[in-house]
Amino acid sequence: MSIMNTMNDIDKLLQEAETGKLSKITDRITEEAMPFWEGCEQRVIAGRQLKPYVVSRLLKENFGIKISESAVRNHFLNIADNAK
Repeated sequence: MSIMNTMNDIDKLLQEAETGKLSKITDRITEEAMPFWEGCEQRVIAGRQLKPYVVSRLLKENFGIKISESAVRNHFLNIADNAK
């Protein structure tokens, strides 16, 4: 394992230690879809209600990313809980 891979792993471990278990959903979001996804997360953190089935549909239709409605809902609930 190279030093860079080890550093990336350590960064992930430190981030998980700080914020809790990381969502696997984030790994599936492409660079193109990241601004939309981060905007959704920021709205959830700000207390705004998003419809997970709409977010799931928009990801699939606009970015070709298939993430279930329940996975989106659980992710949003987790980040909302962590923001409190």
